[in-house]
Amino acid sequence: MQEGIEQYIMEVVPSSECEAKGVDSFVALGDEGYEHSVAEEVEAPVVLDDGKEGYVDFDLSQYIGGGVVEPTLGMEFTSEDDARNFYNAYAKQTGFSIRVNSYYRSKKDNSIISREFCCSKEGFRRERYAKKDSGEDAKRRRARALTREGCKALMTVRRRDCGSWYVAKLEKNHNHELVTPAMRHFLRSHKQEFAPEKSCSNSFSSPGLSLDAPVDVLTDCSSFGKMEFSVQSNVNYIGRGRLSTFGIDAQSLLGFFKIMQASDPAFYYAIQVDEEERLSSVFWVDTRSRIAYNCFSDVVAFDTTYQVNQYKMPFATFTGVNHHKHSVLFGCALLADETESTFSWLFTTWLEEMSGRQPGLIITDYDPAISRAVQQVFPQSSHRYCKWHIISKMPKELGHVYSVTPRTFQVEFDRCINKSETPDAFESTWQMLLDKYNLRGNDWLQSLYIDHKLWVPVYMRDTFFAGMYAAQRSGSVNSLFDGYVNSGTTLQDFAEQYEKALDERYEKEAKAEFETFYTKPVLKTPLPVEKQGADIYTRNMFTIFQDEVFESLLFAVKLSAEDGGTSTYEVSRFDEEHKTYFVAFNIAEQLASCSCKMFEFEGILCRHVLAVFKVTNVFTLPQCYILKRWTRNAKEEVMLDLLPCVELQANSQKGRNLQYNILYQEAIKCAEEGMASDQIFKVALNALREARVKIVGAKRNAMKSMPQN
Repeated sequence: MQEGIEQYIMEVVPSSECEAKGVDSFVALGDEGYEHSVAEEVEAPVVLDDGKEGYVDFDLSQYIGGGVVEPTLGMEFTSEDDARNFYNAYAKQTGFSIRVNSYYRSKKDNSIISREFCCSKEGFRRERYAKKDSGEDAKRRRARALTREGCKALMTVRRRDCGSWYVAKLEKNHNHELVTPAMRHFLRSHKQEFAPEKSCSNSFSSPGLSLDAPVDVLTDCSSFGKMEFSVQSNVNYIGRGRLSTFGIDAQSLLGFFKIMQASDPAFYYAIQVDEEERLSSVFWVDTRSRIAYNCFSDVVAFDTTYQVNQYKMPFATFTGVNHHKHSVLFGCALLADETESTFSWLFTTWLEEMSGRQPGLIITDYDPAISRAVQQVFPQSSHRYCKWHIISKMPKELGHVYSVTPRTFQVEFDRCINKSETPDAFESTWQMLLDKYNLRGNDWLQSLYIDHKLWVPVYMRDTFFAGMYAAQRSGSVNSLFDGYVNSGTTLQDFAEQYEKALDERYEKEAKAEFETFYTKPVLKTPLPVEKQGADIYTRNMFTIFQDEVFESLLFAVKLSAEDGGTSTYEVSRFDEEHKTYFVAFNIAEQLASCSCKMFEFEGILCRHVLAVFKVTNVFTLPQCYILKRWTRNAKEEVMLDLLPCVELQANSQKGRNLQYNILYQEAIKCAEEGMASDQIFKVALNALREARVKIVGAKRNAMKSMPQN
């Protein structure tokens, strides 16, 4: 295939055509008759000579069947545009972005006679941009991330007198890693508008999809409501039940499940039926959700506050936070009701599909039925209530107070819940509110007080929430489907909206991966700990950590007590001496604890501990204060932890789903690593083919050893 492409390029402009005209090798650019001109170095899409700006529309990658066609010295093209388009196609396949760097014009007619295309990471940021991102302006906004790394990769083409262009200078080596295929559409010279509707299977897990005739409906992505399924095949589930009364809606939902199962072998859905064998509730989970849970099962939020479709069915979601602090889905369900038995069925079904791994912490609505089901199904998990859900119920539960003194009560209640810095402060303020507004007889407030240690912040600073504890829903992970599903969404539209919401989330994660991988943050201090954070954390998490490092410079540290190997320090801002934090630090064991409890609560070390580190000459983060779940490598090799579980469940459907997940992730890694270059592609392809031969051979041997009936 590679030889075919090179032949295609050479056939466009045979070199003999130029040779026939007696053209010698191109004159050196410094010789008489030529002058040098340098194009403005800006990171922008390729600009055509006619002044029109646009992305490359001639993509030679369509001719590439697997490997990468690499440029070579002397390779010829009919025009400068063809040369640029070829180099851009090569860059896309290889994993970098290009930029037009410089050119030479002829003194005779001022036409361009030489053009240099370089890697977009060529050079370094100009001084004027660095100054723009420093000083007072930097305090108001964060400096743009660095993309230039001094890369020397380039391709220079020159024009012959006959009009053809040839490669006169070439450097293929880069001084940085190349991006994976999943990130390439974020590169500036390869950007394409993300349009999930163009490919119905773009978010499905398995390539090479093959569907049976009864389920082959992917040809029309918008036809969930037009699909036809035999009513007889679902006669046990389509009846007069709440979900069953939807008619074609219920058929469409089941059809959606069949599509997902056909495209994702590990996709699973479960149906709860009533005593008359009628469909009442449904639960489903896909491969991506399982993989996400394997990585980020430490904190899970269960939300039932969505009311989907005109029948007001609760749409329940299990969600979490990934290493970019983005929302991720762990599974969801449409529920017939909100009873304890329904929640127990859902929790049990979900836990089985998650290989029995209980969440470290589960955050739920404040609801007695949910609480009892959590205690029954998740005995090993910590349980806390969502503060937003509690506050959102207050107008209903305390209507008379809100109607008389709405603003005053809200301010004082917020001060009691969110501003109390000690348990004693909360207790006294709470009692004062009850007396002031005559609320001691309110049963709802009494129940809240009984459970106050499960939702009031001052009692939960030692609990790790991964940033999911928010006073506002918009700031929490529960907003994953906001803007996509609502009380007017029919089941006919639900499947499409569900896919759109997830596609946006996965694209957002891919963008964050790209930003973390491809760019470097601008450091604010010369401290080694900041450089360490930039190297290990994802970009979003480093932004949080960087703020703590920078703020640590504004704190004064004073040793106040010593007890054995532990020293206690008083830490306060120079301009806020009345506000003091206490840091206990054991230098020998490199263990520190701050009264603010930020690390325990969010998993990022606070400015107060960093200030103590600085004065005690601890210049880098001890390993115990680097949570893997916030690092660039949070998702690497997580599947290895599941192998014992897979072996125990090898003969069950859950075990087979886990096996598929593990193999799928490893295959994707091989594909991404294998695209680094043409040589590495061949190595990866041969390795995968050899692996497949061994697998097929092992299957045959296993079948031969099976006892014959």
